[in-house]
Amino acid sequence: MKTNLFFFKTLLLMLLMWNLISCNSPKTDNPLLDSQWSGVTKVPQEAEIVLKFSKDKIDVLLGNKVIETMSYTLSNGDINMEKSSGGTPCSTGSKGKYKYEIIGENLVMTLISDECTARIQSLQGIVFKKTEVKK
Repeated sequence: MKTNLFFFKTLLLMLLMWNLISCNSPKTDNPLLDSQWSGVTKVPQEAEIVLKFSKDKIDVLLGNKVIETMSYTLSNGDINMEKSSGGTPCSTGSKGKYKYEIIGENLVMTLISDECTARIQSLQGIVFKKTEVKK
């Protein structure tokens, strides 16, 4: 009887420890979360922009100024974006879909579909370099 109780307590303790460990491990299916990437685009003229990713939003910065905000979702290596606000040539609500790939410290997006030509020119084929996130 004592042996069964000992095994039961040991099993219970192991399950509790596993549960605590798994709850404290950060789990995310979003490799872009809280990251920042810079690249040189050509819209309307050549300039360095920064893509700053939060939970469900991308801020596009020129210098320290946010020039556009987009919502985004990730699915099977694709990023779906929708313009929320900003002064770029894309219409508010315009949607785009890109295949994204992180290669080391680089982010590359390949066009799948986009309603905004200016965004295509800003993202397609540009190699964005990972930078330190500025709070």
